[in-house]
Amino acid sequence: MANISPRGVNLIQGEVVTLAASAARTAGANGTAVYLAGERGRLIFINAITASATDAGDVLDVYVDTSIDGVTYYNAIHFTQQAGNGAARTEYAILDPSAPGAVIIDVSTDAASGAVRPSVFGAYYRARWAITDAGGAADQSHTFSVIGYAI
Repeated sequence: MANISPRGVNLIQGEVVTLAASAARTAGANGTAVYLAGERGRLIFINAITASATDAGDVLDVYVDTSIDGVTYYNAIHFTQQAGNGAARTEYAILDPSAPGAVIIDVSTDAASGAVRPSVFGAYYRARWAITDAGGAADQSHTFSVIGYAI
């Protein structure tokens, strides 16, 4: 008999979740929060940047945050910072709390660019992004998406 999630998904087969649908964005925001409470033991998140059409000094930072209660979020993934004129690229990161280690993880600030905190796990996950216009021309624009695969 299959183990079915609250969303009607067969947990044995894994599940794709969208935290930020592909779109051109000019300002920072939070993506859609997804509830995965205790259903999964490993999560793979993919940040696909398809266009950065702006000045070199403008930057995009994309994060994946997690929460236990759906209210307070902690940063688990900070994908590599993208320059405003950077090439299209796709990155992935894996969260897996099976080997959490023996050290305290400070989650009071965001992880450094390109860093993953693999044992920071929760019931809710969301993408978050910050877009900075360094030149003051207000022409910053990045097209990207963040999806996850829960297993």
